[in-house]
Amino acid sequence: MSSRVVTFSASLTSVCIVTAIFIIDSVSISAATAQLSPEPVVIAKSTEVVSARTRQILEHRNPSSATVWIFFTDKGVTDRPGYTQKAAAVHLTERARARRAKVGHENVLFVDLPVESTYLRGIESLGGKLRRESRWLNAASFDLPMDRLNDVASLPYVAQIKPVARFVREPEPVIESELPSAPTAPMQPDALNYGSSLGQLTQMNVPQVHDQGYNGQGVTLAVFDTGFRKSHEAFAQAYLEGRVLAEYDFVFNDGNTANEPGDVSSAWSHGTSTWSLAGGMKDGTMYGGAYKANFILCKTEDVRMESHMEEDNWVAALEWVDSIGADVVTSSLGYGVFDDSTYSYTYADMDGNTAIITLAANTADGLGIIVCNSMGNSGPGAGTLTAPADAFNILAVGAVSSTGTIASFSSRGPTFDGRTKPEICAQGINTYAASSSGDVAYSSSFSGTSAACPLAAGAVCLMVQAHPDFTPQMIRDAVMQTASRASIPDNNYGWGIVNIEAALGWPIAISADITQGNAPMTVNFTGSSALAASSWLWHFGDGDSSALQNPSHNYTVPGLYDVSLSVMTTYGLITNLKTAYIVALGDTLNFGLDSAFAGQQVVNSVYLANSQPLSRIVIPFKLASTPLNITFDSVSLGSRTSYFEALNYLNFDPTNKRYTIELKADNGGGAPDLTTGNGEVLKIYCTTNQFAFGGLANVVDTTDVFTNKLNLYSPALTYKPVVNTGVIATKNILRGDCNYDFLLDISDLQFIVDRLFFGGPPAVTIQSGDWTHDFLQDISDLQMAVDFLFFGGPPPTNP
Repeated sequence: MSSRVVTFSASLTSVCIVTAIFIIDSVSISAATAQLSPEPVVIAKSTEVVSARTRQILEHRNPSSATVWIFFTDKGVTDRPGYTQKAAAVHLTERARARRAKVGHENVLFVDLPVESTYLRGIESLGGKLRRESRWLNAASFDLPMDRLNDVASLPYVAQIKPVARFVREPEPVIESELPSAPTAPMQPDALNYGSSLGQLTQMNVPQVHDQGYNGQGVTLAVFDTGFRKSHEAFAQAYLEGRVLAEYDFVFNDGNTANEPGDVSSAWSHGTSTWSLAGGMKDGTMYGGAYKANFILCKTEDVRMESHMEEDNWVAALEWVDSIGADVVTSSLGYGVFDDSTYSYTYADMDGNTAIITLAANTADGLGIIVCNSMGNSGPGAGTLTAPADAFNILAVGAVSSTGTIASFSSRGPTFDGRTKPEICAQGINTYAASSSGDVAYSSSFSGTSAACPLAAGAVCLMVQAHPDFTPQMIRDAVMQTASRASIPDNNYGWGIVNIEAALGWPIAISADITQGNAPMTVNFTGSSALAASSWLWHFGDGDSSALQNPSHNYTVPGLYDVSLSVMTTYGLITNLKTAYIVALGDTLNFGLDSAFAGQQVVNSVYLANSQPLSRIVIPFKLASTPLNITFDSVSLGSRTSYFEALNYLNFDPTNKRYTIELKADNGGGAPDLTTGNGEVLKIYCTTNQFAFGGLANVVDTTDVFTNKLNLYSPALTYKPVVNTGVIATKNILRGDCNYDFLLDISDLQFIVDRLFFGGPPAVTIQSGDWTHDFLQDISDLQMAVDFLFFGGPPPTNP
């Protein structure tokens, strides 16, 4: 294959957005795209290496010394053999290759080649002091004597010289603290207890996504900030599990991002809070959205510098985390814009093509990294955003209150070239975050777009985990197009507050007219796609499928069914899977039938046929008051639940004969859930009225007792079975039939005589020995029996 050299002309505003020509095929492409290719790239030397504006800025800053970016024409290679040799020495981690593969760049690219060392040495020989190298920009930052500026500009390999931009850090907004949401106990034994972080996560529907099993596991999040109190309890689990993959201090150029000698005491304050919002974890206190993610920590901001900070640390950090394999970056280091443009970029530079850190953010997107950056705290005026929030394909994050109202301080769009900003919003007023004041300290007043950004980034990590094959553009589209104001985006809210649960289903939407019922059940499905679709394929979870967009399906067997819809779109085949989406029940709860002689105990067995494994069963029941006056005695576990660890009364109301029983499989001892099947789960013991006549029956039925309702609890859902009532009855008797042979004869007379005069046994029930119906067994019963048997008297009356 012939070598291809990509040639560029450096422009005044940007060395990277220029015209590219492939000499072999004469295809014109952007420089940014060209440098993301495995080809040698050559940039023509600018006709004005040092612009008049650059000279003005540098002279205003310091007449004797300049802090500058120096962009090079090439990387010392101009042909394919030279490129191949240099690329062979570049190592990409497997994690980085896997992420880049999603955007078609798993191999070494031109941006990966190191800056040519002889060029760096040449500038150092002219008095330059190297600060940072940038492979992506093919540039390096130097502190350079002003009187050598022209000498450096004349070097044949120097394409252009620009100032290293300086930023003034905006103070975080101070807002009167409001009390955080009261900690809420988890509903299920295995549920997360979010403590005071519940509200800020619920606003983005993060807990619902956690419930689906997504927690950031396997996703690598890089955090750019001022340093971190690594010993804080919110990060203990991440260190215990080896999920802090790397750290680097770009201020002191060492491997420790915590406070160290030379730092101000508050240096790690900001970073400790932002990391916790994205991925902290302390059950009962707080959670970040991506609490199981991997982390790369970058200390990029020197808080000792009260007046300004330079941008080159941020660029260096971004290139470093790319090499390790970061999937998502959260950066809350937006800085305000000086009125004096000699220190920082102006609004005119917020066009996505000018600021150096913006160009780096654009490159990160091209390499498969999702960059989340705070909008800044300079609102509410239009156009108050700061670099790199103006980048084309990042997620710039604005701040809202807990009620969803845009914060007055949140910076606004549009970009200078007219694009809507921010992309998304999250809570940035009085968020609950870890505090650097102690290892177990927290604050409920951390505010700013600095707080909103890591909250959103943590949610984005869940999206990456759920869709590991999605490109950054797809993730961005999913998050934006499902946000709260997606239909009416503006330069205050952007596309609105993140709804990460909805984003998980983008662009494929699945709905059904019935999601839970009793089998057999027919479900009518509806599929839709936010992208143009050329084919549809449903899988219903029971082995059947359909190629229709809106099919119907009959579920004949009880079960819990996953449903998926795969659609061929402009991005390729995309699948939306809804786990446990269809619940076809075959569950019945049957109160049993039992009878006994009046005055004796009955046992009413409760039988359950369950189609799902059950961890908990709540059974409210009511005993009818008439015609039998039944007395409730107790309950016990049934044959199927005999191993359950807990049997509790949730309600005990003997006056109204209403009771609620709770059965729990695991009450701390680790007992397994009740498997699917059919059989006895509960026994209800009652005693019938001793004066009741035979053949009477009372109904046993379920009922709602205050807030206690009949429910079956499985790991996937809570639901109600079909209920069949039960019966408690007295056995049939014949009044006067003392010996229970259903005859009134001389044997009954003998039974009475034996009972009254010789201490014989009582009749089987009071009523069966009570000829006179006076609820007594005495001489009057004997007289009536004699009269009936020998003198034609009346028989005893039966109801």
